[in-house]
Amino acid sequence: MREKTIYEKIAEKYNTIPEEVRREMQIAIDAGFDNPDPAVQEEWKKMTLKADRPTPEEVINYAVKKLKGN
Repeated sequence: MREKTIYEKIAEKYNTIPEEVRREMQIAIDAGFDNPDPAVQEEWKKMTLKADRPTPEEVINYAVKKLKGN
């Protein structure tokens, strides 16, 4: 049996679907990414991005690395 994704776990908890969870996460990330505060922009620059904006997966991976102290 495969392990549930983080999107599936959150969706189950909040009675929605994984696609909606990911979509809402992207909306929140986009809002944060557009924040003009220089300190906020410096934090975004620390992330490795594959495109011009971070994806939920990139933010989750970055957060996990930070929590692990990497």
